[in-house]
Amino acid sequence: MNKDVIISGVHLELTEALKQIVREKAEKLFRHEGRIIRVRFELIHVTTKDPEMEFIAKGHIEIQGPDIVASATSNDLYKSIDLLIQKLDRQISDHFRN
Repeated sequence: MNKDVIISGVHLELTEALKQIVREKAEKLFRHEGRIIRVRFELIHVTTKDPEMEFIAKGHIEIQGPDIVASATSNDLYKSIDLLIQKLDRQISDHFRN
């Protein structure tokens, strides 16, 4: 199965290692259903007065039917990615269960 994963970064450098980590974590989403068309991730670094809100990870899963969208924010990029994958995993499980 061709797993289409698109990763973009805003105000941060997307290294190959970072892209590989996101792809590996995205594998968890693809185990649910073959009807996933594409998964897009946007990783954002923002400068705010609240250091707990410095990194935002957004995810968009294109499927047959309404798309699934989520985001997670924290003070660590990898934590934001983990939180995002957990949210998307729950949403996609709920979607295909119904």
